Formats: sequence, structure tokens, C-alpha cells
Amino acid sequence: MAEKRYKSTNVRRKKEKEELLAEVRGLQSELQQLQPPRSQEGVRSENALLSSFIRHHQLEIASVQSICSLPVQTHPLYSHIRLKKSWHDRNETLLAIREQKFRAAYEHIVLRSQIKPLNQPHLSDERFETADGDVCCILFQTVQLPGVESLKQVHEAVFYSVNNVEISISERLGHITIRDDYDGGDGNVHNARILSTNDIGISTELNCVMYSQFFDADDIYPPRGMVVIDSVDEDELYPYKSDERIRKDVSSAVVVTAYNPLVEGGDLTVVLRRAAFVKLYHPGFPISETAWQEAQQEAVTWGDVLLRTLRGLLYSVP
Repeated sequence: MAEKRYKSTNVRRKKEKEELLAEVRGLQSELQQLQPPRSQEGVRSENALLSSFIRHHQLEIASVQSICSLPVQTHPLYSHIRLKKSWHDRNETLLAIREQKFRAAYEHIVLRSQIKPLNQPHLSDERFETADGDVCCILFQTVQLPGVESLKQVHEAVFYSVNNVEISISERLGHITIRDDYDGGDGNVHNARILSTNDIGISTELNCVMYSQFFDADDIYPPRGMVVIDSVDEDELYPYKSDERIRKDVSSAVVVTAYNPLVEGGDLTVVLRRAAFVKLYHPGFPISETAWQEAQQEAVTWGDVLLRTLRGLLYSVP
């Protein structure tokens, strides 16, 4: 009998619960009907508030970017290089800093591109003038090279393009260029001194070292090809002549890696990432503003000519 009364109580309580839930649903429906519809003015007000919030957030980002974009005299790819007169000493200096140059370049390239999708092109280009009147350009670029034969093929083409970019610029612009090369001994280390005179008689000089190497995959990093360039600060054998020529410094790195593994029947895409810091020193001799502006424009054509030469090598028809 007790069990029967227990079941009856349960049934009654379930029924009461259902009735209460039905009453709540009814009241909610009535409340929604009593609420006035959102006016267009209200919608516009909410949109304006949201736009204001987004704009404030964008201004905060711009403020941070402004701080990060303060003019700098050097770059993470730069290191002070001093070459003596002795060829033996010069060679030792170049070989001693090789590993450090590759390591610093790869770390900078990876950190600089870590939040950017590697399958999308990217270019950032910032130019400014220092308190001394020197003109600087900081550049970072990501380029996709689809349908290539191999990663090593691209690395070899990059090395050729970088090694000949100044000559290519001279041919394109009609400059007269003299180049002195010194091989560091193992074929992967080079020192080049390049003197170039444009069609109005303004000369520039670039004294740089270049390192090139292909790295197989290891426990940490994927296979990669690298070309690293940095300018010589002091050269006892070839001192800068700032009273005759405009000095140009270049600190640059190019890293090529495979974006997708080569599968049967598929194309290989190689991603090229390059960073560069170009500095054109204010002339130590009289020069017109027009000639100075022209020299600045010529100094930053380096990257465009490099990529044009590279694509010509990779995609030329036999």
C-alpha cells in the first residue's frame, strides 16, 4: 500500500512540474511579445559603439607598431666586420663568423615570419632617415615558388641571383660597375667590393661578405638553403672613400624551405623568405637633391632585380 501511495505522489509531482514549466513558457512568450522591436536607431547606435571599440583597438595596435618602427642604426642581421690587409687574416675573420651569421639569420627569419602563413605572399617595406641624414630601408618578404624541381635547385638559383644582383642592376640601369671578388677558400664564403657609377656620374661603393650553404634536415630544423650578406665596416686593404663615393651597406638573408612535401604526382612549392637592411650614407661631397633622391631609388631596387633574376632562372624555357 505504501509503495502505491509513493507512485501516486511521484505522478502528481511530475504533473505539477509539467504544469509549472508550461506556465513559465507561456509567461516567457508573453514577455517577448510585450518587448518593443529593436529600432533602426538602436541598431545604428550598437553598430557605432562596436565600430568605436574596433577603431580604438586598431589605434592601440598602431601605437605599438609606431614604437616598434622607431629608426634604428643597426639590424639583427648586422655584425661588426673588420678586415685586415693580410689575406690570411681576412680569410680567418670570414670563416670565424660564418656559423654565427647563419644562426642569427635563420633565427631572425623564423621569428619574423612565425605568425604569417607561409602559403601567402607578404611584403613589408619601411624607409626612414637618421639624424645624420643617412637613408635606411628595412624589408621583409615572403614569396612562393611553385612547381620547382627541388629545394637545392632553388638555393643554387638564389646564390647565383644574389651574387650577380649588382651586375644585373648595372646592366638594367646603364651603370658602369667594377667588381673585385675574393673567395674565402671553401667556395661558400666570398668577399666582394663593388664600385658603381650611374649615368650622371654619382658613384657608390659596397664592400660585403656573402655566405651560402645548403643544410640537410636535422633533429630540430627542416632542410633549408641560405644566403647571408653583411657589409664590411672597416677594411684596411680597401678603405671607404666617403669624399668621393656614396657608401652603401647591406645586411640581408635569404632562406628557402619546402612548403609541402613532394608527393607522387604533386608539385613542390618552395617558400622564399628574405630580410634586408639597406643603409645609404649621406654623401660626404656636394650633391644635388635630385641626384641624392635618384641614388636612394637605385639603392632599393636590389630586391626587385633579385626576384626577377631568380624567376628567370627557375621558370625559363629550355
